[in-house]
Amino acid sequence: MAKWFYSAGSAWVPFDAQSTRQIETLWRNARAAWIYVGSFRAQAYVNGPGLSVNYNGYNYPICRR
Repeated sequence: MAKWFYSAGSAWVPFDAQSTRQIETLWRNARAAWIYVGSFRAQAYVNGPGLSVNYNGYNYPICRR
């Protein structure tokens, strides 16, 4: 399975396994939804086709490798 990362300044940080599976599903189905992100220890809004995560008022670019 592909890995998903979010941009934190100059570093790309990997998502946890559960978040990765959910983001992959959202991306493949061109959907957006609120999911629990272990890295943030909270819900975040993931825009699969837009390749972004919104958490606590901040928008983070995401990428798939």
